[in-house]
Amino acid sequence: MATGGKEIEMTAGISVSTTRKTLKQELERYGEIEICHMGERHVEPMQMPWVRYAKPESAEAALGAIKQGIVFVDGVLLQADWRTSKNRPAPRAREADDRGGRRELTSRELFLQRSRGGG
Repeated sequence: MATGGKEIEMTAGISVSTTRKTLKQELERYGEIEICHMGERHVEPMQMPWVRYAKPESAEAALGAIKQGIVFVDGVLLQADWRTSKNRPAPRAREADDRGGRRELTSRELFLQRSRGGG
């Protein structure tokens, strides 16, 4: 089996109502999960959920079981493949328009700014 690393991306079998907890619990049977990201399934283009295992062997075992058709989440057959795209989606144009072209500060940046007495 060709290895793709430690991250697999769900390609089918996940609905808007599927929770992170449910997906993680099902996939933890194959090993420790470092990250279980559900993506933004309510906006277009839809971001697919993905998980990162602590060990490549765990990811290989999980993907092997998924490809064998024995992994179900909420009663639906899960489908997945190796995660290849690590790019974050670009901010939506509407968000930039709402800010009048200004970049919005992150919560970390706001905290640091206020702790320095700047806001």
